Amino acid sequence: MNNAKGKSLFTAGQTHFRPAIARRIALLVMLITLLGAVAQAQKNDLGVTFGGYFTADNPLSAGTAFAIEGSYARQIFHVPALQFSVELPVAGSFDSFAPSSIIPLIGNSYTALFITPGVRARLAPSFFLSPYVAVGAGLAHFNNSLTGGGSSSNNSFAADFGGGLDLKIFPHVSLRAEVRDFYSGSPGLNPLFVQRQNNLVVTGGVGIRF
Repeated sequence: MNNAKGKSLFTAGQTHFRPAIARRIALLVMLITLLGAVAQAQKNDLGVTFGGYFTADNPLSAGTAFAIEGSYARQIFHVPALQFSVELPVAGSFDSFAPSSIIPLIGNSYTALFITPGVRARLAPSFFLSPYVAVGAGLAHFNNSLTGGGSSSNNSFAADFGGGLDLKIFPHVSLRAEVRDFYSGSPGLNPLFVQRQNNLVVTGGVGIRF
């Protein structure tokens, strides 16, 4: 009698717990699916930053100017704490003036444009603080304003080394600080310019993931 009663209670318990377990499994599957969808939805990264441009090794101490940068990155591989992306940064500077006391000058100012596709590695992409490093190679373009009027331009190969830090303020929006060194040929305003120079772009702005 007691044995039958025990079996009856055990069967009732199983019947009671099955729906609860099923609900938990369903919720877990939904959560995993949702997290997967969010991860898939944030494979793209768009950044817009503003700041300054200057040269690190130019003997004329020329080059300080306002700079703007835009970048797009697309995730190609990730693990929970590390993300790899291909990226396309485009950075430009406005008028950089050479010191007027240095003569002879071929030109007195220049603008610069850098386009250097490459790869980006980001640490802790889901954390509210997320640092990253980037390397790339591409084109540097300088447009020179000549002292006698008119203009000239020249292109050179450029290598890009940089890094930054994102501070997440909304699920898809971060504040971004970034430093990039575009190693390229010189603008060619003066024979005293080195043949190659480090063009530093230090900026801050926003990053959007979608």
